[in-house]
Amino acid sequence: MQNLRDRPIRQKITYVIMLISGVVLLVAFAALFFVQAYALKQQSAHELAVVGEITAHNCAAAVMFKDEGAAAEILAGLKTMPQIVSARLELMDQQRLAFFGGDRDELEIKAARLKSGFQIDGHRIFLAQPVMLDGKREGTLYLLADLQAMTAQLLKLYLGIFALVLAASLLLAFLLSSHFLRFITNPILRLAGTARTIADHKDYSVRADKVCDDEVGVLTDAFNQMLAQIQSQHAALRESEGRFRSVAESASDAIIIADGTGRALSWNKGARLMFGYEPVEVRGQPLSMLLAERLRPTYEADMKRFHETGTAEIIGRRVELSGLRKDGTEFPFEMALSTWKTGSGTFLSGVIRDVSEHKTAEVMLRDSQQRLLETSRLAGMAEVATGVLHNVGNVLNSVNVSAGLVVDQLRRSKVSKLGKAAALLAERNGDLGDFLAHDPNGQKLPGYLAKLSQYLVEENAQILSEVDLLARNIEHIKEVVAMQQSYAKVSGAFEDLQAERLVEDAIEMNIGALERHGVVVDRRFSASPLVRVDRHRVLQILINVLRNAKYALDDVQRLDKRITITIAPAGEKMVQVIVADNGIGISQENLARIFAHGFTTRKNGHGFGLHSGALAAREMGGSLSVQSLGPRRGATFTLELPIATPSVS
Repeated sequence: MQNLRDRPIRQKITYVIMLISGVVLLVAFAALFFVQAYALKQQSAHELAVVGEITAHNCAAAVMFKDEGAAAEILAGLKTMPQIVSARLELMDQQRLAFFGGDRDELEIKAARLKSGFQIDGHRIFLAQPVMLDGKREGTLYLLADLQAMTAQLLKLYLGIFALVLAASLLLAFLLSSHFLRFITNPILRLAGTARTIADHKDYSVRADKVCDDEVGVLTDAFNQMLAQIQSQHAALRESEGRFRSVAESASDAIIIADGTGRALSWNKGARLMFGYEPVEVRGQPLSMLLAERLRPTYEADMKRFHETGTAEIIGRRVELSGLRKDGTEFPFEMALSTWKTGSGTFLSGVIRDVSEHKTAEVMLRDSQQRLLETSRLAGMAEVATGVLHNVGNVLNSVNVSAGLVVDQLRRSKVSKLGKAAALLAERNGDLGDFLAHDPNGQKLPGYLAKLSQYLVEENAQILSEVDLLARNIEHIKEVVAMQQSYAKVSGAFEDLQAERLVEDAIEMNIGALERHGVVVDRRFSASPLVRVDRHRVLQILINVLRNAKYALDDVQRLDKRITITIAPAGEKMVQVIVADNGIGISQENLARIFAHGFTTRKNGHGFGLHSGALAAREMGGSLSVQSLGPRRGATFTLELPIATPSVS
């Protein structure tokens, strides 16, 4: 099959025509033979029926008298017909009266058991003919004919005729196809010759001659159209090549073309200026000559790997290397090698850029960045100082409230009344019993002292409560300062704490200002896991948020001032502390800037609280966000704190 596929089209078409002719003749002769064989069987069956009817009529007397000799003589006359191979005459009780043929034939006759008529089984025909006498059946004549010999003779005849006709047909087909194939092959051969001429001379202006309008003519038109496109593309390619060479020559970067082994084929003006070599000095030389000595082994190993496997680390990406000029000076450069394939093989193209100035600029940039970092650190220290002042200022407001309450209570204190009572008792020291028993003022004195004592106890408790709150605020001021100082060192200590406790501490530190401004705090706390946070940073955030909510309520001038604080888990990793107020609200344009450093909408604000709070929340692994539907519709701040991870025992 491989040999036939590579043969000329003329021979292939001749083989196909002869093969089709032979197959058609074979099918025709086979059909004719089978039709003739079928007709032979039908004719033989008819003849056998006629012979059987005549023989049965002649055997009627022999059957009536049971004359075996006469019956055998009548059956012997059938032997003159070569197709009849066996005959059997039997009585109604199936007793054999006469027979000729072989034992196998008799067994087949018995096995058929026909009452009358004939049966065709392959080449053999069975006939059962009743023997009638005066209209009454007296016996049965069985005949067996074998047509195999006749069929074989017919087959030999047809095979002979087929062989003669086939030989004559194939000879005629060969002669006719050889004569007429030139109308098909000659145009194709001329078209192939034109293609070979174009390939040899690279002249795409040549066109093939169209000699007919059949499929070969369509192929010729398509071939000429393809040539026109190739000619146009070839011209465009030459123009592009000229432009590329012009661009390559004018490029400041070095552009080098090398073969698949990494040996230079050509390079541009930029390469000549960069390395100092002329093209004739590097043509055919490995590109490793352009590298510093220490880099050459690695590069040559990469080129060897590329030549063997088609891949290498240095191919297809930009790498920084050290080059070596012709005068021996070393300089840094970036190189990008890529591969491309043509019919001539694999080639490498490299673009090399001198990065000496870039490296110098990087050094200068690092110096500038270092100075910028120092400046940024100083600015950060100023921001930390501002944050300290802001957070301390928030707590100092609570300290001022607590101190004011203590001063007011001390000014209103009735301790001086106790001194007057003591002075009265001292005046009546001699008759103290009579004074207490009979004097109206003396009788009132014990009850007065009891009430005064109770009042002083309550006053002392209130003062102690305010002093305790004052001490806690002062302690918080110390912690805020310590926490802000730790920004320059390390973060504060993290603890596993209850969010509810932290919120309550923040509320208590602001309770004086909240009560004084008539703000109701609505607590909606759900059972929540412990959070892993820095206690004082969380207090700093919550105090800022609560004080901003109080100011928002002051600005709206409403009677039902309310702050709703909700604590609830948020997924598997966070606990949310939501502080919502029904105050002045936040406009949409301010929502995007609310956490920006220095942004504030209050006349006396400085814009550090929410900014530092958002940073602190982020450093603890949480977040601080805000939502508002607009002016006079309140605001909602959401503080997310990370849930404490259970310790693994």
